[in-house]
Amino acid sequence: MKWRVAKGLTDEDFKRLVGVKRLTFMVMLVVVKQSMPISKHKFGGKRRSPKCSLNNYDKLLVMLMYYREHRTFAHIAVDYGISESSCWRIVTDIECKLIKSGIFHLSDKKNFWNEVQG
Repeated sequence: MKWRVAKGLTDEDFKRLVGVKRLTFMVMLVVVKQSMPISKHKFGGKRRSPKCSLNNYDKLLVMLMYYREHRTFAHIAVDYGISESSCWRIVTDIECKLIKSGIFHLSDKKNFWNEVQG
């Protein structure tokens, strides 16, 4: 589900489908926007990759979809029209930014598996 669809949902439906309240989503979005570096595309040079076709809203939704629905990167990538590796890059980048902010806590995979098995 892309942002243009999600923004039209009621608060209750937004929470059901995205997994977080709209206010929490907006706080996450502020953290992501503040931690974004200046785009390389504004400067000249040879070391530029293609600009990502997703905005910050959709990038955050991709990360939340990955955690909420346990979908593969391939399935999410097809929905958003990006490559599987771009999807992985977006998810890991956004989750690192949210963890570094100190506001949000995403349990690391080692502790998660130890708790499940133990």
